[in-house]
Amino acid sequence: MSHVNPLELDNITSIFGTGARKVTALDNVSLTLSPGELVAVMGPSGSGKSTLLNVAGLLQPPTSGRVLVNGIDTAGISASKAAELRRNHLGFVFQHFNLVSTLTVGENVTLPLELEGMSSSQAKELAPAALAEVGLENMADRFPDEISGGQAQRVAIARALVGKRGILLADEPTGALDTATGEEVMQVLRGRIDGGASGLLVTHEPRFAAWADRVVMVRDGRITDNNTARK
Repeated sequence: MSHVNPLELDNITSIFGTGARKVTALDNVSLTLSPGELVAVMGPSGSGKSTLLNVAGLLQPPTSGRVLVNGIDTAGISASKAAELRRNHLGFVFQHFNLVSTLTVGENVTLPLELEGMSSSQAKELAPAALAEVGLENMADRFPDEISGGQAQRVAIARALVGKRGILLADEPTGALDTATGEEVMQVLRGRIDGGASGLLVTHEPRFAAWADRVVMVRDGRITDNNTARK
């Protein structure tokens, strides 16, 4: 039985500005994410990595080309439909954890579900399992300022993949952490991918990229290299 790839970027070009200020951030880029695969995206500053993640996450439409999310072609869809696809399929993790300081860890995790319209009591029932998957089952009642940076990033991973979301887009998720804590977070991230999610990881650290199944090098808006990292 043929599977549907969670994410496909098909000949994506992204151009900003016009005339002398015209910048081609992505130049005819194609990339496919398979089920259960973690792909690391590396490249110098300004190479197009963040634009790639934004386009993949339906945060900005490309100038040309197609983005397919679980087989759904998103070309020309409305902003509300793009938002719905993001809510149902895509989870984001950033360098700065973006947790809501006035909500408990458990409430932070279930926030996306409640924004989707799930009742608070229903969402609350899903928090323990999501936190257990990142090793924080006893932290649900703590507030973000009562936990460490590494724990906060694990909460962010749990929040990104709670419910049905199976595609994780991570932008330098270890950037604000020391090496040992970063390795712990990568272990958690890898565990979620091995559990069936798929992930796109932007990083400038080779030691974190080594956790990926494949490393894609981006330079001047083009993919210049596409290697298998893991044995």
